Amino acid sequence: MKWLRQLSIYYKINGIIISMLLLLSIIIGFIMMDTTAKLLDQQIEKRGAEMAAYVAALSSNDILLDDNYALFDRINQTKNNTEDVRYILITDSAGRILAHTFAGNLPKGLPIKLSLYPRNEDGYQTMKFSSNEGPIREVIVPVENGAIGYVRVGMSEKSTQQLLSLKLYEFFITTLLVCLLAAMGSTYLAYLIIHPMRNLTKAAQQIQQGNFYVQTEIKTEDEVGRLAGVFNEMIESLKEKDFENNRLLKELRAKEEIRTVLLNKLFTIQEDERKRISRELHDETSQSMASLLAYMKVLLSKLTDENQRVLLLDARNVAINVLGGLRKMAVELRPPVLDDLGIVAAMDKYITNFSNQQGLRVSFFPPDEKLIINNQIALTLYRILQESLTNISKHAYATSVNITLEQDTGSIILRIDDNGLGIRSGAIEAARQKNRLGIYGMKERVELLGGNFTFHSLSGQGTTITVIIPITCLE
Repeated sequence: MKWLRQLSIYYKINGIIISMLLLLSIIIGFIMMDTTAKLLDQQIEKRGAEMAAYVAALSSNDILLDDNYALFDRINQTKNNTEDVRYILITDSAGRILAHTFAGNLPKGLPIKLSLYPRNEDGYQTMKFSSNEGPIREVIVPVENGAIGYVRVGMSEKSTQQLLSLKLYEFFITTLLVCLLAAMGSTYLAYLIIHPMRNLTKAAQQIQQGNFYVQTEIKTEDEVGRLAGVFNEMIESLKEKDFENNRLLKELRAKEEIRTVLLNKLFTIQEDERKRISRELHDETSQSMASLLAYMKVLLSKLTDENQRVLLLDARNVAINVLGGLRKMAVELRPPVLDDLGIVAAMDKYITNFSNQQGLRVSFFPPDEKLIINNQIALTLYRILQESLTNISKHAYATSVNITLEQDTGSIILRIDDNGLGIRSGAIEAARQKNRLGIYGMKERVELLGGNFTFHSLSGQGTTITVIIPITCLE
């Protein structure tokens, strides 16, 4: 994206304004078309239901008297008087067709069994299907509550599609006109911003060369003019700030030492809180959920109503999923194996679970000898492993990861290699400035232990993260 950084502000302003306008137009257009389509579908369905109810009210006697001619004449007159009606069928209570408006055979794809249709709250049934004559929305109204028969009305969606196409065309033309006006306005806006900014750039270049006596000309009183005034004041204050900066630098170093102590305590408190929450989730919440599942099981054995059993089974499945999520959360907050079996076993188990869940090939190469490290180093290595694998799965698009844990003279070394897209230059500083604590948080953790955190990355060639922590730093 180097070309984007080198692009003029003029093109950036135009591009942003027009892009946002197009995006807004697409969103509004999608919402409008979706809403319009739903409203038209509802109107078609309502008209079909009213027409079917009308025919059903007039046809009950004819169905009882087997007067199929009267039925045929009535449904054909009704169909001919309404443009959107594709067909009308009248069936008896068993589903046998008594009369229909098709000139020949029934179209292919037309459902015959009425049991396939769900009945809504208004008492009629609807179904949308495709036949050899196109998409059809069918409305079924029972005659005498289905005891005598059914009236089935197939509504065509051709007029709806034509109306939607017309509205889409009108919206497209309107969007083009608005974008043209926006381009003209953004061009003028870009000129108003760029011209004084060029003057400020020239003044900044003079300051860079050590000339603190340069001044910028102020022609307007708007935001840009006020910026030029502030710029002039800044030049005056730069002379005084040099001496002040030396004093502040000493204070900053002292505060950095305090910050290091506070961060160390913060990470310690955070891990203690995770451990407490993990224990509460496992000992209290999980036990309560398990008791709830036991009560549900007892209740299932006593229910005789099938619908109630289905609802209770669904509720029990939800509770099982919640219990599984709680246990998984408790383990991720503070894996018991880390305290019981050590860092190698904890990392191996986490890597195995992560690889199975994400479908990512992860290879782990632990040291041959047994590692003896304190709890804080173990926690740091484990959190870095978690954060690194999470970042790889979300952003790297890698297919394989190699993780090596080894012990060198007086140090523990963790190396994580992936074959993903890589990390761009300056990622740690950018993460810190944007309050994204992933990479920056890992670096902070390692530096608090007196260690070294580095990464090497090339675009399209993967990333290598290396963590080196002195084993004796806290002993």
